[in-house]
Amino acid sequence: MDDSSCRAWSDVDTVETISLSSLDITSRVDSPKQVNQKENIHKVCLPPELMEKIVCYFDGKTLLKFKQLSKTCDDIANNALRYNKLWKKFCLKEIPKKYLIDLFTKQCDKTVPFELLKDIHYETAYKKWVEWQNPIFKFTYIGQHDFLGLNGVIKIICHELDVLIVFSNFMYSFSVIKSQSSGKHYVVSSYSKCCKSDALVVLNPRPEINEETGEDNIFITCREKHSNLCPLHSTVNEIHDGIIREHYTGKLVDVDMNFYTNICCWVRETWYEWHSNIDSNVIKGHLCPHLSFLLFTSVIHGLIISRNQINSILIHGIYKDTCIISNSWLKKKYLGASAIYLYTNILFIGTLTGFLLGYRLHCMDDLITLKDKNMLFETKLDIGQINMFDIIDYEDVKTLVVASTKSVLWIKIH
Repeated sequence: MDDSSCRAWSDVDTVETISLSSLDITSRVDSPKQVNQKENIHKVCLPPELMEKIVCYFDGKTLLKFKQLSKTCDDIANNALRYNKLWKKFCLKEIPKKYLIDLFTKQCDKTVPFELLKDIHYETAYKKWVEWQNPIFKFTYIGQHDFLGLNGVIKIICHELDVLIVFSNFMYSFSVIKSQSSGKHYVVSSYSKCCKSDALVVLNPRPEINEETGEDNIFITCREKHSNLCPLHSTVNEIHDGIIREHYTGKLVDVDMNFYTNICCWVRETWYEWHSNIDSNVIKGHLCPHLSFLLFTSVIHGLIISRNQINSILIHGIYKDTCIISNSWLKKKYLGASAIYLYTNILFIGTLTGFLLGYRLHCMDDLITLKDKNMLFETKLDIGQINMFDIIDYEDVKTLVVASTKSVLWIKIH
């Protein structure tokens, strides 16, 4: 290309000079003679139309870095995103589906089917995924509430920025608010009300508007009787089936439902079963005498985790009718796990001695056998034994809600 051609390229306002070293593409020579030399930056001039085509071949992390180079790069990327569903492509290629559903469940309106989610939903999910992959976790305490005279938290339900704290016969609602003056988050109490004794309150996976109040029916109470009322698969008789099973005994200890998987799971003290909208009359369950000490249920991850009386961990594969026992899951100083929450590929553990632990899981074996190299953090809380978890992951708030017998902490994650 001659000098006149170069001048013609430089006269076009929409052309951006891209520094390849900014994207970590250039190679560096570590020769001692070149240590004090100025870094050689190779610049390439390309028309924006071609850059848009190149952007479509980026992966998600490279695209995010490219957008940060300059305003023109940001415009080029946004134009490519406008006409190509890149975020959906990035999510489906780079994020395992169960983790993606985890992110959608916290972020999206649950009345929108999976196949109708827009690229903006995928963009939010991808950016959240990148944030959670940060190897460094920093915590800020943004709230604490002490409950006296009550018999311990039996359920925490996070919905957007709202948190429902459920006791055996009482419910408290809180919201996380951002101060416009300081930009800091804090917790405020919304309301409290009595509920049926031993009621099992869960987040409605398919909320409907209450005709009397005009509000969404966000929380529902599951029946204690054998017949299970499920908003996902309501039949004419409002039950999955009418068959009484010998092993289907014991108190209902947990229910988990998910709109995107279209699956629900009912866990009792000795038996669990799951249902979908296909072959709803087929019994799909598992008998186990250790389900009364339940720690975690997730139809997204296909897992039920419980413990026995000697604090060994039992990991149940919901859809595989399998049960794996791990006798030495935690170190002796923790005594044993008292609360578990699995969100994307991060395992949060609360212990009998008040430790809060976090592990990065790369495969199923990392869950069965915890490895020191996968530990993300270890911190000791001053609220005693940790009994319950849930996660707020909405807008710019990532908060872990942790309950002991008498207190609930809101811990913001950075």
